[in-house]
Amino acid sequence: MTQSELERAVCRATGESRQTIRRYGFGLLEDQAESVVDPSLILDCPGCGAPLGAANPPTTHFIECPRCDAVYPFTVDEIYVSEGSGALLPACA
Repeated sequence: MTQSELERAVCRATGESRQTIRRYGFGLLEDQAESVVDPSLILDCPGCGAPLGAANPPTTHFIECPRCDAVYPFTVDEIYVSEGSGALLPACA
């Protein structure tokens, strides 16, 4: 649909003139891209495998797992970028 077609359709539906429709600001919406998920840094718990959020950048080389109720050391090479909200989370054993 073009802007002109939209204005004509609104004019027919409301009975207003095209000038009035333009003044009200009717317009086409741009295609909405899929919502972009901000990537976050994740670290898997060595005890239960649960994904844990890592600080950006990590301030210490220890991370706490609330499921295991334990603190684990980690190295920076264990951190990865999350795959988004659609990623499956591992179950705690």
